Amino acid sequence: MTATAAATTTATGSADALTADGGIITIRPVTDADRPAVAALYERASAASLRLRFFAQPSVATLAAEVRRVCRPEADDHVNVAAYEGPDLVGIASGERLGGRPRAEFAVFVDERHRGRGIGTLLLEHLAARCRRHGITELVGEVLPGNTDMLRVARKLTPQASHRYDRGVVDVTLLTDDERDWAAVDERDRTAERASLRALLSPISIAVVGAGHRPGGIGRETVRALLDHGYPGVLYAVNRHGAPIGPVPAFHRLRDLPGPVDLLVIAVPADQVAGVLADGAEAGARGAVVLSSGFSEEGPEGSRREADLVRLARAHGVRLIGPNCLGVINTDPAVRLTACLAPVTPPQGSLGVAVQSGAVATTLLQHAQRAGIGVSTLVSLGNKADVSGNDLIAYWYDDPATHAVALHLESFGNPRKFARTVRALSRRKPVLALRTGRTGDPSTVDALFAQAGVIATDTLGELLDAARVLTDQPLPSGRRLAVVSNAAGLNLLAADAATAVGLCPQQPVDLGGAVSPERFAATADDAAANADMLLLLVAGTRANRPAAILTELGRVVDRHPDRAVAVVLTGAAGLPRRLGERGVPVFELPEQAVRALGRAADYAAWRQTPLGGRAELPGIDRRGARTVIEQALAAGPGQQPPEVATELLFTYGIHVRPNGGETGTFRLTAGLRHDPLFGSLVTLARHGAPADPSDDRVLRLVPMTDLDASRMWRSLRCAPLLAGERGLPAAHTAGLEELLLRLSRLAEDHPEIAEIELDPVTVGPHAVRPAGARLSLAPVGDEPDPVLRRLRAPG
Repeated sequence: MTATAAATTTATGSADALTADGGIITIRPVTDADRPAVAALYERASAASLRLRFFAQPSVATLAAEVRRVCRPEADDHVNVAAYEGPDLVGIASGERLGGRPRAEFAVFVDERHRGRGIGTLLLEHLAARCRRHGITELVGEVLPGNTDMLRVARKLTPQASHRYDRGVVDVTLLTDDERDWAAVDERDRTAERASLRALLSPISIAVVGAGHRPGGIGRETVRALLDHGYPGVLYAVNRHGAPIGPVPAFHRLRDLPGPVDLLVIAVPADQVAGVLADGAEAGARGAVVLSSGFSEEGPEGSRREADLVRLARAHGVRLIGPNCLGVINTDPAVRLTACLAPVTPPQGSLGVAVQSGAVATTLLQHAQRAGIGVSTLVSLGNKADVSGNDLIAYWYDDPATHAVALHLESFGNPRKFARTVRALSRRKPVLALRTGRTGDPSTVDALFAQAGVIATDTLGELLDAARVLTDQPLPSGRRLAVVSNAAGLNLLAADAATAVGLCPQQPVDLGGAVSPERFAATADDAAANADMLLLLVAGTRANRPAAILTELGRVVDRHPDRAVAVVLTGAAGLPRRLGERGVPVFELPEQAVRALGRAADYAAWRQTPLGGRAELPGIDRRGARTVIEQALAAGPGQQPPEVATELLFTYGIHVRPNGGETGTFRLTAGLRHDPLFGSLVTLARHGAPADPSDDRVLRLVPMTDLDASRMWRSLRCAPLLAGERGLPAAHTAGLEELLLRLSRLAEDHPEIAEIELDPVTVGPHAVRPAGARLSLAPVGDEPDPVLRRLRAPG
């Protein structure tokens, strides 16, 4: 199940989550007020279901006792959660500690009408996470062999579950803290996300509310966009006059529609949006795109309105894009969805796009159309009140129409989840992101992107250039770049640019301005066979035929479908932006093409590099660490006495020994710090390095793999010294990597750690010794859990 110690929730302890069919349930602790609902859950159950749960037909007294047990307040020896869909209780789960051990006996019961939707799995995931907070690391239960539903839930929940048949029952054991289960959690998350976003991205019927008679109105123009691009589904307009818009029938109210709708597109004043959403839910809508402004972008009152809107949507099982967004596009010929206010629509293609800013979305679409970049789906997230970049990353993971992804996100709602899920996506498809100054500390953002394999760019133009090389084009097999041109000056520009981005330019070939198309093509053919990448530079003049040259070169690139190729064309207008049947991109400047190829080579190298795995770290005493932290926080948060720091670190196998280093040693500084946006970070720097992140220091987000730890010290400028160059003895780098991994695990398990600094850390040939430690603690806030399946909290 989920493997975090802090299953964070809102102030009421509730969390919204997606079922396997895309529905929305609220999971929260059971309280005494739930007694009538829990009793009714059992009362409407069939005799067969009750027998499977209680191993016999329960009496009235037995059921009454069970209701009392389940509804007890949560404590160290008792944990419980309930799942509600709207006002209806659809399932409960509980755990009872067995003696003083870190084990609990679990029980799950789901309403028969809602089985098969993954609710039991969600309940157990959330129960396990809450148990973990109480030091319970194992859930055990007895299941009758005939209870195939429960056995299936246990098997799907974790590959690590054990089952043992004994005396007519199956003993089931589940771990609450096994990171090997994260992949299974993510797979369930992706399934649920795709189901929940179907109504938003592939609706079979749409109602545009606020589509009036005035040309230029937001609602009316959305209807026109849907018509202009041939939306094939059922389309309605809703306005005060009930006046049709061209062939689209109109109605006064949503309740007047002749049939159900999948998607609402809402373009009414902010104070009317909630009413429209409620009426739309009654009409069957499961998705809403809110174009209206007047929400969190306008201050506290707008933020409250937005939070209320999300709560209303969740209560009705509706996913929401926006508010204050530009809309959505899906170019799939079977969908042809253009519920978007952008003035241009890109051609059909395979680039998935998520942006927050409507202006950025418009600019990106205009330039994508000009460059011939096809888009699969585009989502303007606006205020990102519900659907976020993380949701779309899950959707695009298995989307066959999307081969690459471009992101422009001004914030990360759950950065630790983003880091994990986008890394999984990046192993399958290129992910590009535009850096923005609003996403937090630049060094932290760069660390997140580097760990996740995200291709970061500083400008929108660079993002689009890279997308042209990475979308539907082969990745470079190495860094050798062959350059063939008919202009020596362009060769020099390309060579300088290639060296600057770490490529290995081979001797460029200058064929001269009068070269024939056939000779140009033959030379390019030879070059393509002996390099990892091919750059073709074509300078048009009055004395040559650039169109004929491009025709011949198009045949060349099609003969090398596995070779990464870019073309630069200067001095000619009106020629295609792509070359050959495979669509090799044609750029205007050599530097553009080379930078894009450089990013493709970097990404290809990252894809070929192993991610690493979960390190085995013996000698960790989590309960001991929890005791130290709780006692320290009871005395007061903030800076802790040195002896507390030493004791806490000792529980994780980190031994602080003042003046205990070897002679001739190398000195570093290592530690942890908590970032308000990104969670816990592991840091490593050369001892005495200034605080400027551009100096000899490196950081990684938690959790870290074993290879992350190796890459940390290798990223330092002083790494050659640690490796034993310049006649120095090689440092005990394996011990340094273990220290970093133990710090990472400490941060994972105990988010109360605000900061740890080990200074200095002496690294000698045989040992690694922290000689001093500084510790700060802080109560855990509402930091989002990186693994637990839950939607972001409203507000």
